[in-house]
This record gives sequence, C-alpha cells and structure tokens, in this order.
Amino acid sequence: MLNRLARIGRWRPVGRLIPVALAAALLTGLQAEDLKTVPPVATKTIAADNVMWRFDGNGRFPNVRPPSEWRMERNILWKTPVEIGGYSSPIVVKNKVFVTAEMGSLICLDVANGKILWKKDLFSPTSTDIPPDLTKKLMRGCGGDSKQSTPTPTSNGELVFYINAMGLCACYDLQGHRKWVRIIETAEDEEHFSASPIFIGDRIILSWGCLLALNAKDGTILWKAIDAKPTHGTPAITRIGDVEVAITPAGDIVRLIDGEILCAGLFESTFTTPLIEGNTVYVIDAVAKALELPARAEKGMQLKELWNIERIGEFMASPIYWDGLIYTIESKRGRLHIMDAKTGEVLTVTRSVDPATKAPKIEAGLKIEGLTVGRYAYASPVVAGKNVFFFDDSGNTAVFELGREHKLARINKLEDGLVGTPFFFDDKVIIRGNETVYCIGEKH
Repeated sequence: MLNRLARIGRWRPVGRLIPVALAAALLTGLQAEDLKTVPPVATKTIAADNVMWRFDGNGRFPNVRPPSEWRMERNILWKTPVEIGGYSSPIVVKNKVFVTAEMGSLICLDVANGKILWKKDLFSPTSTDIPPDLTKKLMRGCGGDSKQSTPTPTSNGELVFYINAMGLCACYDLQGHRKWVRIIETAEDEEHFSASPIFIGDRIILSWGCLLALNAKDGTILWKAIDAKPTHGTPAITRIGDVEVAITPAGDIVRLIDGEILCAGLFESTFTTPLIEGNTVYVIDAVAKALELPARAEKGMQLKELWNIERIGEFMASPIYWDGLIYTIESKRGRLHIMDAKTGEVLTVTRSVDPATKAPKIEAGLKIEGLTVGRYAYASPVVAGKNVFFFDDSGNTAVFELGREHKLARINKLEDGLVGTPFFFDDKVIIRGNETVYCIGEKH
C-alpha cells in the first residue's frame, strides 16, 4: 500500500453514493425530481437517517441555504484544532459533528460551538478504547502515510460507525457509548481499505477487501460477496425493480439481501463512485460511459450502453448530477468538466494551438482559475443552494452558478488545507482542514 501511495503522492479515495430518491425520502419525504425545485429554506439541525460522505453520497444537499462566500475575518463561527486529518469528510448528525484524525481516531464535536465532546482512539495498542484481546492484532504493516483515517463515518441518526485502514471498526451511540468493536479482515491488499461505510436500515455495507454486510446491532457479518472486488471508491446503493443492490466501482452489481453477485465486470473505476440518476448509471473516469439499468434484477442481467467517451486526465473526485448535467473535476490539473448527461458531450473545453503543427487544438475540461495547479482536487463537488462547489487540497473553494454556462461566482480560501468534502446544513458549512475543523455561516 505504501509503495502505491508514494507513486501517486498525497492520495485520497473518493466516491460514496446513495441515490437521491432514497436520501430525499429519508430527510424530507420528497421525490427525487422535486429536489431541484425545493426553495432553500432554513431547517433544524440535521436529524436524518443514513448520513454519510456528501450527506447521502451523491453530493446534493437539500433544504439548505449555505453561504457562498467565506473569509477568516468575517463568517467563521468557530474553529477547533484537532489532530491531522486522513482525507475523510465530516458529517453532521443531529447536534453533533463527527470527524476522523490520524492515526485512526473518531472525534465528536458540538455543532453549536465546536467543543470536543468525546474522542475514541482506534489505533494505538495502548488505547483504552480498544478491548485488550484486539490490541495484539492491530499492527499489520499499515500506518504512517497510508492514512489510517481515510474512511468517512456513517450514521443512522442513532448510532455512528467508523472503520480505520487496518479494519478495526466500532459502533457508538451519539453520546460516545461503545456498542461493539471488532476487526474486519477480508483481504491481504490493504491498499483498497479506504472506502467509506454505508448504513442501510439495520445493516452496514462495507467494501473491505470484498463487499460485505454487517449487522449494525452487534457487528456480526451477515454475508460476504468474496468475488466483488474493491477499488478505492465506495459502492453506490440503488434499486432495480424492487431489489436493493450495490453497484461497485469495479462494475459488479450485488444483491444486498444476501450478497449474491448478479453481474460482474461491467466497467472499472479506479477512484470514483458510480453515479446513479433514475435508471442510468454514469461512470466518470478516464473512460466515461452511461449504462441503462434493466427493469428487473436478475442473475446475468445485461446493461445497455448509452454512450462511451474516452477522456484524458485523472479523476479522483466523484461526479455530481444536476438537471441533466454532470459536473466533475480533473484532479491534477484542476479542470472543470460539465457534461450533457444524455450524450456525454463535454461542454467545457480548452482551445489552444498545437505548437508543432499550428493547428487548432481542443481539449476536454476548462481550468478553474483560483484552484491551485499541481495540487490535487481530492474532495468531490457538491450542490448546495443555487451553486456547485469545487475544492482543492490547498484550502481553495471555487463556487459556480448551476447551469451550462459555468459562471464562476467566487473563490474562497482558508488558511488551512481542505482535507475532505465539506458538509452543508441549514445555513452553515462544516470544513475539515488539515488540523482544524471550521464552522462557517452568518452570525445571528
């Protein structure tokens, strides 16, 4: 794992997705198609079920009116120093903020003032948070730059679950009382121990060496899909007909009731999560494609390919869908890609002249001025209010108006780096910096 990380530099896995219809029903009872017309009104602090990375994984935060501009001297409501982060994102559950820290800690903060309410150490062999019988199994050669705390926590509104890069996982109530702790060991390749967990009812879905499901009550393994191979991203959860399935970044479709693999190898995405909108799966990577889901989930089912486009660049940030458009960012060059979801056409292009032939040259993607070239755009874009937000790991945020015209509204910068994808709620934003957690919003 460390060799791979050295090759790609500071690495952050991306891609965690639950379909918008499920999230909207859980939060507000709305239909998916209603989300784009919902007026941005203030709500009570989030108390929804199944909160995870980018709220529900797809990056669309409903019923919020967050600030589109922030400055250190203006609207930082609080900032709390914490240990260095491991690329995971913050989540907000009821009145609490949950973040992770190296080398594998889970930290709970008060959303009102940033005070640290409790902290659990899930790494050290001398930790009092780990049962003695597990401490001898901790050190498995995974540490240091491997980023123990890359997975983002998940919650069902009553419990919070976290797993670190060695497979040590624990479930707590929101007050920090431990329900259970155990080690999940499913594969030798710890490089892929990075995907974030997903709460689905009374189950926790993990891509951890393979795809598996845990009983949320006690952590016992309900099933393993041994042949559902992992990549760096987290599976997408959706329904085909009346069957709930996971679609993995490696292109496998797995039935969630029993772990049966219905079809395999449909595509492969190294870092990004499949994007599901309606009955279409979008895979946005060096090769981008759209696949139509069938009406029924059956063993050996086939997906119809709607379009397939080869692109140039590396995509670590997972895409987002809004009103017929797909937004994503090229991670190394900071280029914005807006795509027509029906055709795959890239609407943002860079025009230049080939220095050798003097012929006109057109490349997909448009440099986002204000994001740092040469730094990684690990964090995935989100839609909140009337804008779509893009981030780099230097602490810069580019705010665009939604639409085909890619209108840049402003660039925001923090003094700290930006580790994970920020979490938007009510009229506020939670940002996990390298060594600080920020709450941004207007003072009332």
